[in-house]
Amino acid sequence: MFKPTHLLVSRSRSTPVQLVQSKKGFFLVTESEWQQQRKPAFEMLPQRGFFCQGIPVLGYSLQPLDTQTNLTTSTSTSVVTNG
Repeated sequence: MFKPTHLLVSRSRSTPVQLVQSKKGFFLVTESEWQQQRKPAFEMLPQRGFFCQGIPVLGYSLQPLDTQTNLTTSTSTSVVTNG
């Protein structure tokens, strides 16, 4: 199952991705790449930045997804009656 951990953010788009550790850094796997079992186009290398199909790219960043976003919080109220 695809479980995104971060958003790959550019000026015009935010794409949910799952970070997968590689020998050099991390692959950024999108849902369509995961479903089609394709090699990820994006890779993040420590201290070198982002690469798309081996070519350095600028203007991208990663933002962690809030894992609490999908959880619902419920509050209960108690009623006290005098009687």
